This record gives sequence, C-alpha cells and structure tokens, in this order.
Amino acid sequence: MRALFRGLVVAGLVLCTRPALAAEPSAPADALTLDEVLASVDATHPDLEYARLGLQAAEGQRQSARGHWDPKLAAKGKWIPVGYYQTGQFDAYVRQETPLWGLGAYAGYRLGLGNFAVYKGELETRNAGEVRAGLDLPLWRGGSIDAGRAEIARSKLAVDAAQCGIDSKRLSVRQKAANSYWKWVEAGQEVRIQGELLEVARARDAGLREQAALGSQPAILVTDNERLMLEREAKLVAARRDFAETSLSLSLFLRDGQAKPVVAGLERVPSFAASVGQPSLPAEEADIQSAVGQRPELCELELARRRAEVEVRLAKNERAPDIRVQAFVSRDLGDGPVELQPTELGVGAGLEVPLGLRKARGKLAEARAKRAQVDAQLRGATDRVAAEVRTARVDLLAAHQQLELARRQVAVAQALADAERERLREGASDLIVVNLRELAAADAARLEVEATARYYRAVADYLAATGRVGSAELNPG
Repeated sequence: MRALFRGLVVAGLVLCTRPALAAEPSAPADALTLDEVLASVDATHPDLEYARLGLQAAEGQRQSARGHWDPKLAAKGKWIPVGYYQTGQFDAYVRQETPLWGLGAYAGYRLGLGNFAVYKGELETRNAGEVRAGLDLPLWRGGSIDAGRAEIARSKLAVDAAQCGIDSKRLSVRQKAANSYWKWVEAGQEVRIQGELLEVARARDAGLREQAALGSQPAILVTDNERLMLEREAKLVAARRDFAETSLSLSLFLRDGQAKPVVAGLERVPSFAASVGQPSLPAEEADIQSAVGQRPELCELELARRRAEVEVRLAKNERAPDIRVQAFVSRDLGDGPVELQPTELGVGAGLEVPLGLRKARGKLAEARAKRAQVDAQLRGATDRVAAEVRTARVDLLAAHQQLELARRQVAVAQALADAERERLREGASDLIVVNLRELAAADAARLEVEATARYYRAVADYLAATGRVGSAELNPG
C-alpha cells in the first residue's frame, strides 16, 4: 500500500514553466502537458483571433492615413461656344504633400483659347498651353505638424497599441489556461485517489468474507466494509463529476485543428512525480522593474500617452498664424501673343491669423487634460503591477512551504495507515480504526495534490505578474 499512495502524490503534475523551480520529470507519451495547452491557445483561441483582427484593422487605418502622401490629381474644363467671349479652358495639376516641414509641390498644365475679357487675361495661353510648377511652404502653422501628419502618427501608434493588445490578451488567456490546466490535473488526481481508495476496500472485502466464513472475524465487518465501499464509490462519482467539469473548462483552451474544443479524458492526466525545489527568485525591485518593462497593459498606456502628446502638439500648432511662402515657375508653349512667350518666375506670401483663438485654446485644454488622464492611469497601473508582483512572490513562496508541509503529512499518514493495516492482519486492530487511518492518508494525499496544483498555479500567476506566463523557462537572473 505504500506504493499505492506514493503513486497518488501530485506526481502527475507536469510543470512546463519551471526550470528554476522543478526538476525535469518524464511523462507518458500521451500525457497532456501545459506546453500543449498553451500552444493550442496561441493557435486557436478566439480571443487571440479577435485581437489579431484588431491589429489588421489598425494596419488598414494606418494605410488609409498614409494616403495623406498620395499625389492628388485635379482637372477641370469649360467651353463657351456662344456669347460675346467665346472661350475654351482646361486646367489640370498634380499636387504632392511631403513630410518636409509641410512642404507641398505641384505641377500642372492649362490651356486657355478664345477671346478673353481684359480683366480675365490671365486665363489666356498660347495655343499649346502652359506648363507650370510650384512650391508651398508653411512657416509656422502646419510646419512641424498638421492634421494629416497627426493622423499618420496616431495610426502608427494605434498599430503598436494593437500589437500590445495582442500581447495583453495572450498573457491573460495563457494565465487562465494555465490555471484551468492545473485545476484539471488536480481533479484528475482526485479521481485516482478516490478510485484507489475504493479498490483498497474491494480488495479487503474478499479477505474479510473468507475470514468471516472461517469464523476468525465477525460477519459484521463484512457489512461495515460494504458500507465503506458504497461511501467511497459515492465519493468517486462526485470526483468524476468535478473532473468532467474541469475538463469542459479546459476544453475552452484546448482545441483541434478546426478550433473546436477538445475534452481531455482521465487517461491524459499526467501521473508521474515531480520534485519541486526551493523557488529561486530575483530581487523584488528587479522583478518589479522587469514587470514594468514587460507588462503589455503598461505598453498600451504608454502608447496612449504618446497619442495624447500628438494631440497636444497639434492643438498648440493650430494656435499659430498661418504664414506661407510660395514659389512658382510657368511657361507657355506654341504660338500666340508675344507677351505670353517669356518664362515666368515668381514668389508669393500669405498670412492668416485666427482671432479670438477660442477654438484652438479649447482644443489645447482638452488635449492636455486627456494627456493628464493617461498619466494618472499610467501611474495607477504601474503601482498595480508592482503590487501584483509582490503578491505573486508571496503566494509562490507560501505555496512552496505548504507543499513541503503537505508532503511531510503524506509520509506520516501513510506510515500510520501501513502500521494499522498490519495490526489488523495480526488481529490487534479493527476495521474502523483502519478506515480512519486510510482516510487520513487519503486526505493527506489529497492535500498534497491540492498543494502541488496550488503551487503550479502560483507559478503561472507569478509569471503573469511579471509578464512572462507560459515562458519556456524561469530565469531568475
């Protein structure tokens, strides 16, 4: 029986995120490992698929925003065949915005033929038309930033935020998957414990019946053992029900190639022992700093702050006057009036000053307030991450201590159960005491199962708190 309860130890718990925390065990070929569950999560979980589609949407928005740099073609024409002034006009140009301090460039062609009024003489061209090109440079408003470039900056940050969102969702789902996995293993071990207890009572039944037939034991012991079998069978049924529930919960994270949930059976519960050493963790402050650098929700908030900063820059710029300088060159082609023959080269300037500035000032106040809101969120989230890391460290160390105590309880309870069964065979004990010893040993084994599963869940929570859940190894550094 010693081998029986040793086999019931949490033994089967496979730790896939543990190199600094546990020795490397060997598992049956068909045992379900945490690595397999996490791989399924990464490949098929709907929440991650949703987050990845969000990234695609953000990339689409970024592509749309970059349309600000697309050249723009404009064309228009007019023909007046009847009237005092019979004219025909055509005008087309291509404009290109550039990222160089808002500099814009254009090139065009126009044709103006017919009789033009004196006050519309600028519309006339020689018979082959006029080609022209020019530059437009903002000196203040629209120089360092404008609405188009702000949208491009926001869209790029949105793509980065969507990637952080994927990482955040992945971290959350993997943590839930790890916890669900260890609950499933714990429930599977409970089924095995209850099954072994039932088998012990059934194996004893034959011996008791034989002894009662020979008169060496009272017949009531057979009846009492039957009661034990029924009681343990009821507990086994309850354990199987709990295992079925945890299997269904785990199936939300374990899916096949068609992304359909897979319900893992008892035969896939790991059944080998894993030795767990003292957790070796980095210094607390180093752990917190690492978590602050790796937690994706902090990345999302940092990007939100950068988006708010873009809005502040844009709002500040919109308060400034719009001062622009232009330069242009044009030349008429073909035959026509001699005064249109020379190449024209010129410069110009323009000024637009907003009066009152209520709109610009209001936008700036709004942008600054939103930036301050994000700053507050970022400070709160950083403090929360630090608290979660500290809590996870405490829970992990406490879980390891509880596991060590549970294993010592198993050893003591098993020794008592073995001794009491030997006394029963010698006629120095009775079935009631043996049952109590066996139940105590089973309870100790169950506590060890719970303690080991709790320990591995604490490992998953610790890795999640530091932004590393599902890591192939835990490097304390």
